[in-house]
Amino acid sequence: MKQALEQALQQAVESLLKQHPHVAHVRVQLSRPKIAEHGDYASNVAMPLAGVLKQKPQAIATSILATVDWPAEVEGAEIAGPGFINIRLKKASEASVLRKIVQQGDAYGRSDPKDRAEKVNLEFVSANPTGPMHVGHGRGAVLGDALANLLSVCGRDVEREYYINDAGNQIGVLAESVWLRMRELQGETIEFPASAYPGAYVIDIARDLLAANDYQALLAMSDEERLQSVGRQAVEANMAMIRADLDALGIKFDLYFSELQLHRSGRVTELIERLKGDGVVYQGTLPPPKGKDIEDYTPVEQLLFRTTEFGDDVDRPLAKQDGTPTYFAADIAYHMDKHERGFDRMIDVWGADHGGYVTRVQAAMKALTGREQQPDVLLVQMVNLTRDGKPVRMSKRAGTFVTLREVVDEVGPDAVRFNFMTRRAESQIEFDLETAKQKNDENPVFYVQYAYARVQAILRKAAEEGIEPADPDTVNVSLLTADEEQRLIANLLSYPELLSKAADHLETYRVATYVMKLAADFHGFYHKHRVVTGDAALTQARLLLARAVGQVIRNGLAVLGVSAPERM
Repeated sequence: MKQALEQALQQAVESLLKQHPHVAHVRVQLSRPKIAEHGDYASNVAMPLAGVLKQKPQAIATSILATVDWPAEVEGAEIAGPGFINIRLKKASEASVLRKIVQQGDAYGRSDPKDRAEKVNLEFVSANPTGPMHVGHGRGAVLGDALANLLSVCGRDVEREYYINDAGNQIGVLAESVWLRMRELQGETIEFPASAYPGAYVIDIARDLLAANDYQALLAMSDEERLQSVGRQAVEANMAMIRADLDALGIKFDLYFSELQLHRSGRVTELIERLKGDGVVYQGTLPPPKGKDIEDYTPVEQLLFRTTEFGDDVDRPLAKQDGTPTYFAADIAYHMDKHERGFDRMIDVWGADHGGYVTRVQAAMKALTGREQQPDVLLVQMVNLTRDGKPVRMSKRAGTFVTLREVVDEVGPDAVRFNFMTRRAESQIEFDLETAKQKNDENPVFYVQYAYARVQAILRKAAEEGIEPADPDTVNVSLLTADEEQRLIANLLSYPELLSKAADHLETYRVATYVMKLAADFHGFYHKHRVVTGDAALTQARLLLARAVGQVIRNGLAVLGVSAPERM
């Protein structure tokens, strides 16, 4: 219907512009008015034409409406405000979509893959393997996983990737922390440095490593050899814990990519040599960091990458004073590896504290590949965890923060996933543990799931009365003329476009917002209208409507990675 209306308006616009051959082509696009009284569809096409035609928008809209040949489903059109064209459809004119939804089932809303689907690398989570995941990691995890689902539904070929930061100083600190705990478990009195990782999980790892290793053999090793061995095993233990945490949320990855293996492969040093050959590196010193007193700054000559030539605000070091590569060098080598694997697009989901890092990585990739704004980076804001409105700050397991697994075990994966996606990624979220466990409309995931369960209950009730849903093609959908029914039909029609826009803007919250609105409208319909009535034809029409609503809620929840229980 929307396409038919756009085509009718487009023909009228082109007929008008024949009198003005100098005017460039103007494309008609329709939208749904936010206020129901403004009609079913609206177009602002008269506004962009006003300037070039030197006429008022209202006059242009009048000329368009004088020539437009509307489809038979249009009841009328009118001009509103500065020149909007508002279109009203006949009652139930769009209700045939209900048949399509029920017949397509899980496929409704999905895009057909293009001749060659866009190949997307989506990297998310990538928490340091030095301890359990916290709730901040969890928000990035569910957002990244839902985004992968959304892009896949919209025809992209998506690979989920986790970058394991298993090289660098933090791994040395982890190894030292575990080794000190191993010594303590062997009866030594240990004074722990402030830098050591706290938390019961370190003791658990130490205990497991004592069971798996010959302690005397470890003692006999050199310090470097022993810490490498302990560090490697500690990383493996932590990654097993992280994988289990992700599994509890239903999150799987196609590839776990090791930073340590990247270094060992020689790719990082090869990249630095390539940049030298390209003439975009030099030996130099950086200005003092912003906000630092000048006496706190000691200039040091380093190998610098001319990232300012590619959009960065300052050149970036590729090597430390001892000649070893910086984290930045490893990161651009990693993204270069993604590029060489043939991805059309790279998307990274990072914590908001990495915001200052985006420009330098994109500048490096532009220098290396010529590609603009790659990777796309989503910055995910913090989660403020509360219980009955009071902050929750400490975990027995981690020692310094609340672990993601503790939250999932308490409120369930559906509540975690849905609540983490109810707002834009760049907005902070208040997540109350007690509210997330409530079985009422204060808990958004319950409210949406209950709408789906209510549909299933209606169908079971009808079956108990001997009423089975009819073949959709035989149902008289023109009977669905009530305002609440029309509102539901309009919402259902908008679902495919909603998915497309959400995918284009990388905004999974749009899907969560949509299913909450659809659930609210269905609950409103249910409280005002009986589905199973004394009128057999109306009953079948409303059963079809309920089935379509349930299907779309189920489809939307599947994109978010949330279950759709049939009973609650």
